[in-house]
This record gives sequence, C-alpha cells and structure tokens, in this order.
Amino acid sequence: MTAQELKEKLSEDDIRKLLAEMGATFYYEDDDMWITDTICHHGTKPKLYYYKDSESFHCYTECGQMDIIGVVMGYKGYEQEEFQKAINWICIKLNIDNCEYGFGKQEQISDWEFIRKYRRTAKKEIETKPLIPYDKSILRIFQKLYTQDWIKEGISIETMEKYNIMYSTWQQKIIIPHFDINNQLIGVRGRSLVDEDIDLFGKYTPFKVGRRFYNHSLGQNLFGLNHNMKTIQTKRKIMLVEAEKSVFQTDTMFGEDNFTVALCGSNLTDYQRGLILMLGVREVIIALDKQYQTLDSEECKKWAKHIKDKIIDKLSAYVVVTVLWDSNDLLDYKDSPTDKGKETLLRLMDQKIYVGTNN
Repeated sequence: MTAQELKEKLSEDDIRKLLAEMGATFYYEDDDMWITDTICHHGTKPKLYYYKDSESFHCYTECGQMDIIGVVMGYKGYEQEEFQKAINWICIKLNIDNCEYGFGKQEQISDWEFIRKYRRTAKKEIETKPLIPYDKSILRIFQKLYTQDWIKEGISIETMEKYNIMYSTWQQKIIIPHFDINNQLIGVRGRSLVDEDIDLFGKYTPFKVGRRFYNHSLGQNLFGLNHNMKTIQTKRKIMLVEAEKSVFQTDTMFGEDNFTVALCGSNLTDYQRGLILMLGVREVIIALDKQYQTLDSEECKKWAKHIKDKIIDKLSAYVVVTVLWDSNDLLDYKDSPTDKGKETLLRLMDQKIYVGTNN
C-alpha cells in the first residue's frame, strides 16, 4: 500500500480522530469545513482550516496549505525527508494493518513518484504556485459603508474608497479585497466586528459566500503593492507592516508618498522576498507590532529573535535593513507603529535601528 492509497483510505472520522490525537480544539464546524487551533506548529490561534471538499488543510498563520500528513509532520517536528515517520504514526493511531512498521522494508519501497509529488507540495513549493484570480463582480454584493472605529483609528474614507473597503451587513464584517501587483482580485478577507466571532476565529478570516471561500495564500502577495509600487521604486525603500490596517493608516498620513506594504503576518516568505528584491529597493524598514511589554523581558528577547530569524536574515544579504523598535514607550502593547498617529510614527522612524548589509 502506497502513502497515496493510505490518504484515500482515510475517512472524515479518521481525520477527526487524528486531529483529536494531536490535541486539536474544534472552534467551528459546518458542512464544508472545520476550524481548529494551529497544531501544525503548536500554535494556539484558531487558524487551521480543514476544507472537506478538497480534503486539505490551510494554516493561516505560518504553514500554508498541506494535507493530513503535512499536519502530522508539523505537529511531530519531522523534516521533509521524514514523511515516512508521519505515515507510520497515522497508521499506528488508526490501527491500519501492515503500516505499523512502515510500508514494508525501506529498500522495498518503490513509490518514488509519490515521494517526488509529496515533496513538491512542501510549504516552500506551494508558495510559488500561481494564484488564480477571482471575478471582481463578487464585490458588488457588499455595501459602501465605513466604520467609525476605523475613522477614529486614523483611516480616512478616501483611503477606504481607494482600497475598495466595503461592509457585509449580514455577517457584520469589514470587507478587505486583496489585489496582486497586476490589480487582479486574489482574495477577500473579512474583519469581524462581533466580539464572539473574534474570540472564536480571530479578527481576520477568509470571506465565505455560499459554499465558496475567497481565500488565498497570504504569503504569496504584499498587500498594498498594487497601489504603492511606484513610490517604493522611486524612493527605493519599502516598509513592512503586519496588517492591512497599517497600510490604510499610512495611506491616510502620506497619500501618494506611501511606501508601506503588509505581510499579513509576522513572517517573510521567500516569495515575498522575491517581490521586494524585484522592486530594486535599497532599504527595507521592518515595522511590526509591539509584541512585548518591557524591554528587559524574555518576551522582548523572543520577539527580537523572531524578527531576526524570520525577516532580517532573509534580507540582510541583499539590502540595508532597519527596524522600528519602541524603546521609549511610545506604543501600547501589541500596537502597530502606525497606531498612534503620524507624529509617533515619524519619531520611531527617526530612532530606527540600523541592521546593515550581511555580506
């Protein structure tokens, strides 16, 4: 029995049992999907989606798209070449015959085509798979209504109109369309305004219409690049923020001089790095949220290491890297550098930490 045959044998109940074995909490269930915490990298956010039609998972924080074997590999900490261990673990947990000791002896495995196929679906390879644009007409079902909460947070109506921000009255969500560098619609995200939904699923989720999710690989785009590319190339610098809202705030502050894009997370993917280098920039400014309360805390050291490992080390060989780091308590805990207004952002820019080029 090949590994592909094993996956074909797994029922929905089997998948559920495996998730339970890994300690998953089911936050949401319907006929189309489940949402659990991100056990694939031992996370706690309800951002691991299982889509029943395609029998595939998508982690919307770090891991991207994968199958059940990929989830197990992440949970167990197996490397790509150790996928056989994940297969064996699945077979043991489900008491599937002839699998406890692997699919026969190692030297007898002949399904090399499956192995090559599985390696092509590893995380790094998925990020290079072309996105299929959606029909922009889907945006007609939403209303041009703008929340006062965002206006109070420094986002103008003009900016929201520019970025096609709308509102879904029946789901009580702010609608955030995502466009690629060629202005093609590649995804639609919803920002919930209902506290119960935020507690369960987080603030931002892919939007669902009927049985269809308008989702995309967030690591395969830089939000706002379609609007700000010209300024980025002219100034030869780019500022990386976490969320779309920060792009809107800087657009309101600087208008056509805005050189900000959002990673939609706190990790820089290889695909995003390629986009940045393609733009010919000389300086990359990292402006992530303040994920520490005091400078002398372990939390602060951990966050600094995360930024170094996930972003700085990927860029410093090619460009000058600087970091906005709040050393003077200008921001509150978990604030973006853009949250306290233009004056505070400019002060942080004046105090940015120079990382330099790693040759």
